Amino acid sequence: MFTQAAAPEKERMYPRGMITGLLEHVLRRVVMVGLLSVPLLAQEAAEEGRQEIADLGTCKLGSGQVIQDCRIGYRTFGRLDPGRTNVVVVPSWLNGRSEDLRGFFGVQTSPHRLVDTSRFFGVAFDALGDGVSSSPSNSPRQHAAQFPEFSTEDMVRAEYRVLTEVLHVRHVHAAVGLSLGGHQVFAWSVLYPEFIDRAVPIIGSPQATNFDRLSKQIVIDAIEADPDYNHGNYTKQPALKLANEIGVMMLSTPAYRNAEVPRDQYASWLEKIESPQRQDANDRVWQARSILTHDVLHGRPLEEVARSLPVKFFVIVAAEDRMVAPAPALAWATAAGAETYVSRGECAHLIMNCDAEAVHERVERFLSASPAPQH
Repeated sequence: MFTQAAAPEKERMYPRGMITGLLEHVLRRVVMVGLLSVPLLAQEAAEEGRQEIADLGTCKLGSGQVIQDCRIGYRTFGRLDPGRTNVVVVPSWLNGRSEDLRGFFGVQTSPHRLVDTSRFFGVAFDALGDGVSSSPSNSPRQHAAQFPEFSTEDMVRAEYRVLTEVLHVRHVHAAVGLSLGGHQVFAWSVLYPEFIDRAVPIIGSPQATNFDRLSKQIVIDAIEADPDYNHGNYTKQPALKLANEIGVMMLSTPAYRNAEVPRDQYASWLEKIESPQRQDANDRVWQARSILTHDVLHGRPLEEVARSLPVKFFVIVAAEDRMVAPAPALAWATAAGAETYVSRGECAHLIMNCDAEAVHERVERFLSASPAPQH
């Protein structure tokens, strides 16, 4: 968060013996007005890509529960235009953080860049449960198993508050996200259709299929079955070897893994993927649970919801994806009359490992098209 300078410090800039009481009063008024804009000016002058934390107080969840001391991490890239509408939002993926998204922003041409910061103001978000934003691992009053469960829509509602309450953004040009970030893009379009013009879900879905849910349930069960997990009340991070193995197996195709790791390096590769991950165990469980319940349709027909939105979509899926089934996203694109790109790479869910250049070119072209009129 941005801290405001105390008024006495500002007042010391003006020696009392050099100004009249009336002028002193005027200057004090000017200083106070200036202080109101400190967060905004500080944001625009902040080091690009620096980790920022927005303190939102209490975040009310769709379940009716609340996150106390709610904090959302974010990073910004580029500059806001005068109308504050050149914003591109990029939420983080499952077990990812905003620091992992830094390569998607820039002014130089690169295979991984998705947001041209010479034109757009990018905001990378830390999703709830990633260990930076409010999570079971870092909550002071709802620690570990006391932390409430949240949904992908709860993630988006908190991110919307950062944009509107902290960054004072009036409108969003686009939301772009991969995996869980793609799920959030669908949620953005449904929750705030008048606030956002364009949406680019990449290997995301409007609704988790049963196979998607099964892949997350297996990981959750593997974590919870680990004796060191202790129902989420551990004092040392459990190793979670089985959960890590399952997660890696689901990310890509057999052909990709077989080509990636020579047969004689299997033992060292297995040791590497079994090693403890960066994410806290509870954080991993809570984020995976959000995907179990992910559904922006809420009982409504997919075609009806997709057609009803004014948001312009570009849908990207991976044909061989085992983490997020492509069918719901493609059905959405058909209903919305949206452009699509189906990646055929063997990386599957690891789409940016094999097909980054094709994704980069198509996303940049879609984002750079003339903005739709504001609603």
